[in-house]
Amino acid sequence: MNYSWSANHSILNLKKAPVSNHMLSAQAVHFLKVFFTSSFVLFMLFGAYNAYALIEANKTLKSSGEKISANFSRSVDDIKNLDPEKAAVSLRENTAEMKRVTGALQGSNAIGIMNVLGRVIPTFRDAGVLLSSVTSLNLNFLKFAEATSDLKQNGFKNFQSNGALFLASMTNVRTAIKNIIANAQTVKNTTANLKTVSSYFATIDDAIGGKYLAHSADLYRADTFLGDLLAFFGSDGDRHILFLFQNPAEIRPGGGFIGSYADITIAGGQMKNIDVRDIYDPDGWFLDKVIPPYQLQTVSENWGARDANWFFDFPTSAKTVVNFLEASKIYSEKGITFDGAVAVNIPVIKTMLDATGPIPLPEYKLVIDSNNFLTEVQREVEAGKDKAAGQPKKILKVLTPLLLEKMKGLDADAQRAFIKELGERIAKKDIMFYAKNTNLASYIDSANVGGAVYELPQSFMGTYLAVVDANVAGGKTDALIAQSVNATINVDTAGSILTDLVITREHKGGNEKDPWWNTENKNFVQVLVNPDSQLVSMKGNTIKKIVPTFNYESNGYSANADLAAIDGSRIAVPNLNAWTMKEFGKTAFATWFNTPAGKTGTLTLRYHTDNTALAPLESGSKYTFVYERQSGVQTALNVNITAPVGFVWKESGTPNYSYTNEDPDGRVTFDLQLQQQ
Repeated sequence: MNYSWSANHSILNLKKAPVSNHMLSAQAVHFLKVFFTSSFVLFMLFGAYNAYALIEANKTLKSSGEKISANFSRSVDDIKNLDPEKAAVSLRENTAEMKRVTGALQGSNAIGIMNVLGRVIPTFRDAGVLLSSVTSLNLNFLKFAEATSDLKQNGFKNFQSNGALFLASMTNVRTAIKNIIANAQTVKNTTANLKTVSSYFATIDDAIGGKYLAHSADLYRADTFLGDLLAFFGSDGDRHILFLFQNPAEIRPGGGFIGSYADITIAGGQMKNIDVRDIYDPDGWFLDKVIPPYQLQTVSENWGARDANWFFDFPTSAKTVVNFLEASKIYSEKGITFDGAVAVNIPVIKTMLDATGPIPLPEYKLVIDSNNFLTEVQREVEAGKDKAAGQPKKILKVLTPLLLEKMKGLDADAQRAFIKELGERIAKKDIMFYAKNTNLASYIDSANVGGAVYELPQSFMGTYLAVVDANVAGGKTDALIAQSVNATINVDTAGSILTDLVITREHKGGNEKDPWWNTENKNFVQVLVNPDSQLVSMKGNTIKKIVPTFNYESNGYSANADLAAIDGSRIAVPNLNAWTMKEFGKTAFATWFNTPAGKTGTLTLRYHTDNTALAPLESGSKYTFVYERQSGVQTALNVNITAPVGFVWKESGTPNYSYTNEDPDGRVTFDLQLQQQ
């Protein structure tokens, strides 16, 4: 063993061992204290900066969110009002606002901070997703507004001459709807987690939830509707649509008398042909023998398409017209069927003439405009040279293509004015749509543009009312009838309702140049009410006995199922010269109510509606009033509703609530709420 090391060195003293090189000096400790303190301060300053940036971002988002939300809301309302151009203005403002917000957030580095924090805190990641999703939603809704505007401005022209462009416009609308559905759902899902973080997110959440998702079912229906519509219009084979020209001067339950119609052939997205005909043409080749409505049996031995709009429910009327036409040899021998129908009353033609201006008809030495259309056309039909030649409706065949050609040339301002007026005509039921396709029919019904009778919900507490006129051998006098309906409704504490109804009809004819305006207005009137109503009294009606002289059964006539169901429910009320019937889930009180030229007639009736099966009324109970206007009939409506004893209506603060409208839409609905005094 070598002990040389210990011999040459001093003895090792462990108590005084030297300091190792790996242990920190006092200077190092001081340095570390300064370093960590500085780092902490810097971290706090960085955090404070980030917090400040996020606070400033929140302020920016708050003011921006209010603007964006307001523009979203306005744009939805504008689209609903058929004004996509105005909606696009609000959405472009949103685009500019979102760019400003993004720039502000990038300038303050808030976006970068949220991206970094989003790696560990999901809320900040969601915030970034939301900003992107709201921007996409706005962009797609802007595309929807622009595509809708293009369809609105150019659709009719392209439908006449460029089917590819027409289909492309519809496809663009559908694509935008699909994207809106996806974007809106993403935004809603994200804001659900963020609305407590910032008022911006809460505001966007309200806007999306209140406007878009509230209409999500409508968006899905619109997507399905457009898909089926594209399949229909894009078909390579011929498809046929009926345009029924209804003349409200001779009113029928489903609208004006169908004197003429057009068979429009569609293929490849555009109109291939339009064939305007007198309704008596196919009726002359309709060989089936069908029992007509009871009220028509003294003036028409056989039922045909001319009288088939006898039902207040337009889908039922349209289906019956289509069935009769398809059974006529004019179409059955060619295998032609109709996919749907559009009914238009004379005010729609007047609206078109307002847009195009006067149209010269040199062949008739006439210039047709919106003011003289009905008078001059009716005169040609009733007493013109074409009637003597066996073509009384030829003037419409001459006028229609000229009118459509002028419609193609409308400028942008005239188109906007026409579309707006067209929307009003649809609201008044002067235009109604019918489709055989169940998806299309469902969408038409949900949009309330098909003229279907309102279906009362179960446990309905309220009043349903419709007054339905039918001119039977009364000339063209409905054009000169001014009608008003006044309803006084009393609700009792058990929920039962007593209604006094006054229908007034003033005949302003008598001194007209043409005789068809001056004859007596012969009107079969039906008052449709709640299904559990009982007629109490009726005054002012006309006594008329119908005695058919033709035996339908022995002559092999068949019955229409829809008509037979209504006629089979008819019960006479002899002491009141009236009938009660059941139709479309309602009770109908029916009678004759004729008015001589130059005179005014008043029909009054009282009826009781038994709602005692419902729960007793209490404070907060809801009452609903529903009125449905007949297509083609302008009727002033006045309603006064009295609350049960001890209650007032919340909406008026008194026991009485009044509603007046000189020209109501096709359907008027409002709710009232009871408050105990």
